[in-house]
Amino acid sequence: MTAPHFCEESVKTGAQVYQEDVLQAVVKPLNTAIFSGQKWVFQQDSAPAHKAKMTQELLWRNVLAFISAEDWHSGSPDLNPLDYKLWAVLEGMACQKRQNNLDSLKRYCVKGAAEIPLEMVCAMIAEWLGRLKACVRAEGGHFELYYYK
Repeated sequence: MTAPHFCEESVKTGAQVYQEDVLQAVVKPLNTAIFSGQKWVFQQDSAPAHKAKMTQELLWRNVLAFISAEDWHSGSPDLNPLDYKLWAVLEGMACQKRQNNLDSLKRYCVKGAAEIPLEMVCAMIAEWLGRLKACVRAEGGHFELYYYK
């Protein structure tokens, strides 16, 4: 689990900013530091900056395996561990106490992320395959949790 990355306030995160500030500055160093040659798959959602042709090309050139925009379901919050579980857990931790400003909220998010047990992260990721299978069975449509229990 890594610390959250915060984009600059009031900067529109278009494809170029995403590539420079997230992929090059955060993902690339993590690839080297954490995975160092191990097999892993990079997953992102369907945000316009993620689906941009130049982003997809950068990923094809620099990431061993990633789920391309053409292979990813456009309405996929139920297929991303960050969306279906992690953000809710982090929000619950960071919002236990009222935050008076953005810097305080950021500090609580960083602290909360560091406190999430590795077992919980592993359980979230383990759920992923079942969710993918449920999505396939529903032919990309809505699916209920009972599909993959």
